[in-house]
Amino acid sequence: MSYTVLARKYRPQAFEEMTGQEHVVRTVENAIKLDRVAHAYLFAGPRGVGKTTAARLLARALNCEKGPTANPCGACRACTEIRDGISTDVQEIDGASNNGVENVREIRENAKYQPQRDRYKIYIIDEVHMLSGAAFNALLKTLEEPPGHVKFIFATTEAHKLPDTILSRCQRHNFRRISQASMLKRLKEIAQAEQVKVSESALSLIVRQSEGGMRDALSLLDQILSACGNEPKDEDVAETLGTIDRTVVHGIAKALVTRDAAIVLKHTEELWNRGVDLRRLAEELAWWLRHLFVARATGAAPDELADTDREAVVALARDADAAQLARLFDVVHTGVWEIARAPQPRLAFEMTLLKALHLAPAASIPELVARVERLASGQPVAAGAPGGRSTSAPFRA
Repeated sequence: MSYTVLARKYRPQAFEEMTGQEHVVRTVENAIKLDRVAHAYLFAGPRGVGKTTAARLLARALNCEKGPTANPCGACRACTEIRDGISTDVQEIDGASNNGVENVREIRENAKYQPQRDRYKIYIIDEVHMLSGAAFNALLKTLEEPPGHVKFIFATTEAHKLPDTILSRCQRHNFRRISQASMLKRLKEIAQAEQVKVSESALSLIVRQSEGGMRDALSLLDQILSACGNEPKDEDVAETLGTIDRTVVHGIAKALVTRDAAIVLKHTEELWNRGVDLRRLAEELAWWLRHLFVARATGAAPDELADTDREAVVALARDADAAQLARLFDVVHTGVWEIARAPQPRLAFEMTLLKALHLAPAASIPELVARVERLASGQPVAAGAPGGRSTSAPFRA
């Protein structure tokens, strides 16, 4: 039997299994229960967040032998054929390759006839924004007043490209990027079901790489298991994904916070000799500084981090100054663009970090004001430590 990739194997088979789109699921389920199903839906959002899956689930809910129901049985002929993509009454059309006016004319002609077996004839058009202007115009009248047995479900990643005349005839639902905490929880469940041992740190790395798309996350997990086996190590996962070892990134961030230029330059030389992409390293460092700032501001590390990473972030943020972290992030994040375009990336990277190290505030504004007041009154003030480090106590929120 041929292998089924994780993204297909674990595609949601019921509305309650969808991750991160509760606002859409709630509205669609209520519409079915109250018999207020629109004749045309537009599902818009980033790639890999469940638009086509939701369209198929809606088609099953409408054509299930026990429906229309918000909980289709999944076992009847209509449900199984829609799930397998072989239903004669539910047509999935790729808008990119069927974008001509003649394709829409064919839909218009076929829409006149009753469904062969199911309750509704449903057209799911993926990447609908790829239709030509003439095709959209040909669809207008049918879309506005379709026969009672026809439903349209459109999916797109670029809703702004649709004409207003089309948007006004559809009930639009905006799909969100899936939160990192929800994705991490789902990946843990899938890893357990697949009986693979992947650390939470590795899964967190996958989540961040996928940028809110569950399909991308499952594809990356598939790639890692193929490359590293069922018990991948963290360093192997990072190498497979082309990312940087988090312990190294944490070491550089700690050196920036403690103003240790020697450690910064040492890590830079080691990574440069290993052939690491310094632009990518700067991005990873900016993310880590962001985590530190969140932990300093809220008292807790971001939820998407693994437990070991959260402990390291909280420990370092506890002794850091908020103003210093903000300045460090600004300099490093701005430097990403310069490093990517520099003829000598190493020079740009080193100077960005050294600039961040020396320009970041060494004390909070209240501490500086207090120091000025003590100087004005003639009281003694402790001298700065070597390297520009402040001997004053760290800022406490």
